[in-house]
Amino acid sequence: MTLSRRHFLQLTGAGLVSMPLGCGDSPSRQAGMPDGVLDAYLDTLLPDDGAPGAVALEVPVKVRALLRRKRALQPVYAAGTRWLEAHARQAHDRGFAACALTERDALVRQLSELDDDLLKRYFHKSLRQARMFVYSDPRAWTSLGLTGAPPPAGFMDYPQPPGAHG
Repeated sequence: MTLSRRHFLQLTGAGLVSMPLGCGDSPSRQAGMPDGVLDAYLDTLLPDDGAPGAVALEVPVKVRALLRRKRALQPVYAAGTRWLEAHARQAHDRGFAACALTERDALVRQLSELDDDLLKRYFHKSLRQARMFVYSDPRAWTSLGLTGAPPPAGFMDYPQPPGAHG
């Protein structure tokens, strides 16, 4: 029997897989981030709008891996996700992940306009990293009209190999 990603995430959420591995808390919880907020935030930044969005391209998983490698970013991400969670509860009486996309979008817009240096850093770094992870994934290239690897990995002067267009 193969373990599907959905089933693995269900087990991890229940703590059945993570506890034997010696990492009882999720990376988000270890970094002081409320559960589900990072996924919802990244989905708000880059939603599935006909092209694969951040969640479909597993950007939250990649960001968590980045946070494990670059521990200096953990306080930045923790501050940003806590701000989103607190303001969602204040404005909508529920957590950020439980809010509708329009409500989350309004909160992210407020976050992007703040003058607080730490929260400004969170917004800009997370947006840049989310874009990097999305557009480095070949599954997102078709939404950009690309049929192959973009330059410089592809062919610098041609969208197809030089011999392919006569």
